[in-house]
Amino acid sequence: MTSCFAQSNLVLFDLDDTLCDYASARARRIEYAFRLAADVDDVPLPDDVPSLVAESIRRHPHGAEHFGEILLPLGISEQAVALGKQWFIDHRFYTLQLFPDAIMTIEAARRAKTNRRIGVVTNGPTDVQRQKIALLGLEPYVDFFVISDEFGYWKPDPEIFDEALRLGDASAAESVFIGDSAEHDIAGAQAVGIPTIWVNRTHQSWTLETPAPTCVAQNLAEVRGFLGL
Repeated sequence: MTSCFAQSNLVLFDLDDTLCDYASARARRIEYAFRLAADVDDVPLPDDVPSLVAESIRRHPHGAEHFGEILLPLGISEQAVALGKQWFIDHRFYTLQLFPDAIMTIEAARRAKTNRRIGVVTNGPTDVQRQKIALLGLEPYVDFFVISDEFGYWKPDPEIFDEALRLGDASAAESVFIGDSAEHDIAGAQAVGIPTIWVNRTHQSWTLETPAPTCVAQNLAEVRGFLGL
């Protein structure tokens, strides 16, 4: 594996599904909410619960207002659906964890080059992302965080990447952005000249008209290889 970015002065990470396993936690959270609603009315869910979860994510990746559209046709009451929705809202970080080697990757990236800075650039509401960062214990390992709602621009807007470069005191050419979203992370970073590592755990094809990522990694272990670690 080629060490494309061993000399990069600034390493920028996305948060959700790059450093922490948001997708798996979201699926478990939806399933628990659905099972809770079904149990209230003693209604059995279909055997293929993952298909219900996938449909929920398709309808709205993060919300719960559509739960009734999925659960009411199964014979679950509006009261039970409301209970499941409220549980989903109240337990936003249910089972959310960093990928096991996330901290190791950040620490290794910092050690590998003198004066290298580490930043995280994430989309989302300020209160949610700040709580998430605290829960995951990332503050001691990261020099700065740029949160879209807090800053006022969302990936892939160029302003949020420019702010990360400013905070990291680095040019685009001497930086690297690591993220899982083709549209928000990779295309956004490359639009302002930042080389990229696409964390493509689900083996997707590159379908955007914008240039392909500089490097593609299936996991953080491969990211470390591209960073020369």
